[in-house]
Amino acid sequence: MKITIRRDDNEMEATYEVNENEVTVLDLKDMIAKNNFGPIIEEQRLEYNKKRLKNSHFLSYYQMKEKSVLILKLQSASTSSSNTSTPSASDDDYDIEDDQLQNIQN
Repeated sequence: MKITIRRDDNEMEATYEVNENEVTVLDLKDMIAKNNFGPIIEEQRLEYNKKRLKNSHFLSYYQMKEKSVLILKLQSASTSSSNTSTPSASDDDYDIEDDQLQNIQN
C-alpha cells in the first residue's frame, strides 16, 4: 500500500510503497533516513491520527488505509534521551524502543 509521510512543517512530503503486515514503524523510519527525507531514526517521531507510533509495531497495528498520511516530527536525540519518566500501561505515546535504541548506540 502507498502511504505519505508529511513533515510537520508542511514543507515536504514523500510517498512510500509498503506492506503494512511486514513493515514495522522502525523499518519505515529507516527507509525515511536512508532516502534523506528525514533525520536519523532517533530524531524521528511518526504520528498517525494524532497518535505517536511505536517502533516495534507493524503498520497494520494502526489500521492504516491506502494513501494514509503520517506526520514526521523532528526531535533532537539529546531531547529524547532526557526522558527519564517510567512509562505506565496507559501511556500510549511513550516510545520505550526509542530510549532503548539510544542506550544501545551510546
